[in-house]
Amino acid sequence: MTSSPSASSHSSRPEKKTTVTVRRAIAEDISQIDLIHSVINRAYRSEGGWTTEAHLIRDERIPIDELKEVLVDKINPLFLAFDSESGQPLGTIQLEAVEHFPDFGVYTKDGYVSPYTERLPKEQQVFLGLFSVDPTQQSRGIGRKLVETSLKYAKEQMNRTQCVVYVLYMREELIRWYKKLGFVDYGERVPFPDNSRTKQEDTYFSVLRLAL
Repeated sequence: MTSSPSASSHSSRPEKKTTVTVRRAIAEDISQIDLIHSVINRAYRSEGGWTTEAHLIRDERIPIDELKEVLVDKINPLFLAFDSESGQPLGTIQLEAVEHFPDFGVYTKDGYVSPYTERLPKEQQVFLGLFSVDPTQQSRGIGRKLVETSLKYAKEQMNRTQCVVYVLYMREELIRWYKKLGFVDYGERVPFPDNSRTKQEDTYFSVLRLAL
């Protein structure tokens, strides 16, 4: 007679991971604003997680009052990741229309064959920002799902043909991750806007671009 599995064999089985849902933020999400705010600032400013900037930048990533405005922004949509069973916020990402940044110029890149020059107006570009994943929930594919969902929206709903992301040049692991998604570093650099918040000199962003 075959014996039934023991309790120890049950306990050795890996726990089932719940799925992740990504959708655009809605006004009702204000009820979870404290949790969303915590996810963002722990992702950027905690000592854990591979996306942290705590050793590079001072102060929280975003004040809660500013986050409330982002949550209901109709021009620059915010996307949220949730645990499908608990409804717990797990991550964020925002699309920002480049034409609303007066200091952002028309993208120009010299081609390989002179005098060819690639030019792309602001209206065809979109920033990827406020990207965060709960440090305790990383390695679940949440970040990739946030990026893929938002870029699909940027292409189909905002009619964008190029996505731009700024990454602190010291965050080599994050830059490699973006490159795996298809982003390209053309050697562009942008200075950090507020040196009083940086913990080391010569802090700047690497600019990565992805054709949509």
